Amino acid sequence: MNKAPSMDRDSMVEVKNRFKKMSVVPDENCFANAILNLKEHQKPAIVIRNTSFCDVRFSYLRKLRLARSCIQAKLSTVIQEFKIINEPVCIDYFEHYFDDLDLALVQLKYARQLLMKIARYFIQLMEKDDCKTLDRCKYLKVNAVGCMYTIAMRCLPILAYIEKVRQHMLAQDVDDVIPDFVLAKKDCTIPHLSAFEVEKATDFVHQDTLRWFEELEEKHGFRLHDSAHKLHDSCKHEEHPLAA
Repeated sequence: MNKAPSMDRDSMVEVKNRFKKMSVVPDENCFANAILNLKEHQKPAIVIRNTSFCDVRFSYLRKLRLARSCIQAKLSTVIQEFKIINEPVCIDYFEHYFDDLDLALVQLKYARQLLMKIARYFIQLMEKDDCKTLDRCKYLKVNAVGCMYTIAMRCLPILAYIEKVRQHMLAQDVDDVIPDFVLAKKDCTIPHLSAFEVEKATDFVHQDTLRWFEELEEKHGFRLHDSAHKLHDSCKHEEHPLAA
């Protein structure tokens, strides 16, 4: 019978110190707060009147990209910090005791790729000529962020498993406690990029999620002034103050 791999005390101390410096793995509240803390959600709705549609669309494109970046950053931090598991000093240890960890990190990488794909798709829709109204920009932005947030929510069981690994590594002295938790395959619901039909992305977004983003848009987005029936079409190449 093969002996389970272990680390000597000095190596374990080094690895534990690396784990102590890691960020807490994000949970549902972390993602929700990241969305709520975006600059656009710190201000009341902006009433606009004499503004070109291109300036408004530019602002919504920027908002969409910022939402993608804030969710993606959470996943990227976990992926980056857990690169430690592939270092020579501890790779055998993690492969033996946490053989689901590679799968978990692969799922997060899939999720990160999907965020990019979803954002790119909705940006292209917003840049099309048939996107001519404020309502259309709002609709595309709400659906885009709703899709990306749903991807983050699908990562929660995976992130919970990774957090258990992190806590385990902080709690033990050497390798005297054998972990008894696994990542259930049913919790790995992030599709591969090639299997994801971005055109149907909104189909798997829960209606409560869409309603939440619609409410945020109503409270903090743009509104047309009562005297403005529509936005004028002239475009400017310089950044508009609305985008700040």
